[in-house]
Amino acid sequence: MRFRKGSRDQAPSPTAETHAADTPIDPRVLTSGALQRLIRGATDWLDRNAGPVNQLNVFPVPDGDTGTNMLLTMRAAVDGAAKARSDSAGDVMRAIAQGAVMGARGNSGVILSQIIAGLARGMEGAAEVDGATLARSLMEGATTAYRAVTRPVEGTILTVAREAGEGAMDVVETHAAPTCSQVLEAALRAASQAVDRTPEQLPILRQAGVVDAGGEGYRVVLEGMAFVLRGEPVPTGLSEGGPTHHHALAPAAVEHREAGQAIDASALRAEEWGYCTQFVIHGDALELERIRAELQDLAASALVVGDADFVRVHGHTEDPGQLLSYAVRFGRLQRISIEDMDAQHDAWLRDQVGEVAVVSAEDGADDGAASDAPAPEIATVAVSPGAGLTDVFKSLGATQVIAGGQTMNPSASDVLEAARRTRARSVLVLPNNGNVVMTAQQAARVAADEGMALVVVPTKTVPQGIAAQLAFDPTAGADANAAAMAAAVGGVRTVEVTRATRSVTLDGVEVCEGDFLGLVDDKVVTAGHDC
Repeated sequence: MRFRKGSRDQAPSPTAETHAADTPIDPRVLTSGALQRLIRGATDWLDRNAGPVNQLNVFPVPDGDTGTNMLLTMRAAVDGAAKARSDSAGDVMRAIAQGAVMGARGNSGVILSQIIAGLARGMEGAAEVDGATLARSLMEGATTAYRAVTRPVEGTILTVAREAGEGAMDVVETHAAPTCSQVLEAALRAASQAVDRTPEQLPILRQAGVVDAGGEGYRVVLEGMAFVLRGEPVPTGLSEGGPTHHHALAPAAVEHREAGQAIDASALRAEEWGYCTQFVIHGDALELERIRAELQDLAASALVVGDADFVRVHGHTEDPGQLLSYAVRFGRLQRISIEDMDAQHDAWLRDQVGEVAVVSAEDGADDGAASDAPAPEIATVAVSPGAGLTDVFKSLGATQVIAGGQTMNPSASDVLEAARRTRARSVLVLPNNGNVVMTAQQAARVAADEGMALVVVPTKTVPQGIAAQLAFDPTAGADANAAAMAAAVGGVRTVEVTRATRSVTLDGVEVCEGDFLGLVDDKVVTAGHDC
């Protein structure tokens, strides 16, 4: 048994008591009810260990949310079980998998959801699950996860899932009629050993002195299932799986306002934001650098991109007329858009303090009226980490913007619902975070099953997303836009400054907890006490 000493002396949680009070599960076969209890137990155990899994983040930046993303994915799996249409184990597992796929968050959550989808595929049509079927399902889970990743990397959750599946299959080969308990225990042992070996397979893990976070999260899931199958309550302490120092790191101090938390009404202060002004300049032999330099003097937050024939401009100014009059000297102006940012900002702040605007049908601004407008041919959906950047993406023409980013990844369902709200025939998605790309791709696979063309432009940073949105042409098709937006992303480098959450040496850079970190395209290049 692998939980911290003294955990049995703590008061059991209500959930743990519920598991203990359940009728013991037959270790030979799993019914639909037993599968649901195993998934609940795995979710409870991951809930207790999500923090330590988060702390295994390789990079010393406040984005170690692997455990959280896997936990949210497991919770979605539990919710999915309630949608099963029958009592067969195969049908229930399929409902669990559908919940996980739609609720998957972050790369780790997406891969975990694919493992669960593979489990469901291995159990398809089974009224009950015996040991051999469970073993094949665990192996199918690993195979499905590998297929979902474009370039699989060993020493990650993929390796742990594969070795867990292989450990389960070994039992089938050595026992004529293995029980589910024997299979699961073998899978857990193999997973634990695989987690311990991940630093040997990935130099970056060895440098950071940690095991793979996703692999450890999956091991915790299997361990939680094993507790339930043994008939034991899920412990209230922390898992001791893997080397002891893996859980000895200081918690990352990440603070952010929770979604829906109200801000103080005094924030409704009189601050001038001006007009968001954007347009396109068409001309011959346009001097991009000159235009950029001169227009940046006339507008704040100026973004000027393009080439000798086509220049797109976005900026905030108190006098949009002056900006347009100046720009027209360079060529013909098209796609002119001017929006009052003061009005937008005030409306956003009112929403934050809980004021509800009452809109009459005559205003034509309610959801029903909007749905009467012709559906656009093409639209974009962007992921934004904050209100200010949300305004930027909207001002650049993004049809829908989803809240998300570091430590708050949206689910595949969130992405899919935003795409549906555009009502467009083709939708391009800008994840704008490396940990959201796979989630968006998962949403695209589901959309394809529904007949919707959802194309993911794999932007990994907000500046890449802005460059991609600037390159968007509403008159072009999805393929042409995807190519143009990807090309725009290729010319962007992202520089970030943050605080180190722990001490580590990476790529020859010595980092101390609390240091300022300088990153270029997500790579740590410098660290120090002074910014």
